[in-house]
Amino acid sequence: MGKDKKVYEYDGHLAMFLAVMCHQAYQLSDGKTFTLPSGYSLKCPIPSTSGEIFGFIAESADHVVVVFRGTSTVKNVSSYLDIPQVTYPFVKNSGKTHRGITRIYSASRSIILTTLMRLSPEKKLLVTGHSLGACLATLFTLDATLNTPFNNPILYTFASLPIGNTEFVRRFYKEVKNSTRIINVYDTVTNHITPLLFRKEPLMNMQVGEEFRLNFENCSVRLNHKIVCYFNQLRKIYPKFAKKMCKDNPGFCPDTSRCSGDF
Repeated sequence: MGKDKKVYEYDGHLAMFLAVMCHQAYQLSDGKTFTLPSGYSLKCPIPSTSGEIFGFIAESADHVVVVFRGTSTVKNVSSYLDIPQVTYPFVKNSGKTHRGITRIYSASRSIILTTLMRLSPEKKLLVTGHSLGACLATLFTLDATLNTPFNNPILYTFASLPIGNTEFVRRFYKEVKNSTRIINVYDTVTNHITPLLFRKEPLMNMQVGEEFRLNFENCSVRLNHKIVCYFNQLRKIYPKFAKKMCKDNPGFCPDTSRCSGDF
């Protein structure tokens, strides 16, 4: 099944675009100005049972994009600290995943899949998320690969946290052929704090995705982890595309003035 799926190379322009989509997920969740790029329309927000918005689904002529935000409330933090593992319930023989995050995804799964089933599977499915949202994106991507017509999604995550055991990771790589995990080497949350929680079995949750490293230091744990600063670093790597994307889509790109070394 998986051998017929097209494998795509890392695309820095796509990564930067999806970083901004993650930023927009926070905007939507926080009730701030929410802006999609030209040609995209909002299909639905992704709600939780408590009424929080964890992301959104958007569509263009060629793409469907599923976006998940990271932690923004105390309740989200407590969900991440709910670290025991549970059997991943949506694909058989897929190991175990982080209980708190799996519960969040389970609560939103129905509306996500119902919305996808109304959209054309001829379009390319892009999936992205930041921090806790990167974990939600990972859980969704395996689910979508085997349980929807969109069987070859492209996943880009930012500052992803540990999510599953070795069996889950093995099954994920078997089924999902396009996944990139973008990290900042100075991101303490991703690289040092959360891994301490998962050093030994049975709590050995692992990250997934081919790693792409960024290198930026903002002298702040929060800013080294913030999606806006991930975007800021990516736009320095791809400045021409960044300027065009932001110019062509007023209000889409975030203010990065708090990220050190901004140009």
